[in-house]
Amino acid sequence: FHLPHTMTPRDLVVLLASFCLSCDAFRLPAAGLRLPAGAAASSASSSSCCRMMFGGAGGKPDGEGGMGGFMEQMKAAKDMFNPENMKKYAALGQKIQALQEELGQTEVEVATNEGAILVKITAMQVPLDVKVSDEMVAKGAEAVSAEVAAAMKQAHAKSGAYMQQRMAELYKELGIAEPPKQ
Repeated sequence: FHLPHTMTPRDLVVLLASFCLSCDAFRLPAAGLRLPAGAAASSASSSSCCRMMFGGAGGKPDGEGGMGGFMEQMKAAKDMFNPENMKKYAALGQKIQALQEELGQTEVEVATNEGAILVKITAMQVPLDVKVSDEMVAKGAEAVSAEVAAAMKQAHAKSGAYMQQRMAELYKELGIAEPPKQ
């Protein structure tokens, strides 16, 4: 689905909202239907209730077949395409790109066992370097493997925390609510 070049996202939201508000125009009549000769009686009895083409149940509250939840989603979509919010989202995109470049250049360093293992990764969690001291090598392969794994986990956690902190600062600076944590 593509929007015509003359229609903005805000126009689309307004169009959808007005369409949904006019759902009564799409009601199928419950009474007064003439069935063709020979139509089953069960069909006639099943048409005794009003049905709506696009969901809903004729004024029932949300959760009982009503449109309450859908209309709240439409309002949220309208707010999302608000010109002020669109400017914020554009600024956020530019700042996120700059932050990603900064995080790619930022080094996070972790040392374990009094410097026996030194691990460097970027704040974007790209491994850069691992150094193992001679004393650690003398302890054997299993000890080195365990220490390197521990150092990598610590570096990963430290860089992830740094990245989250910087993102939170960015969202706060722009006055945008942070997305939910996963």
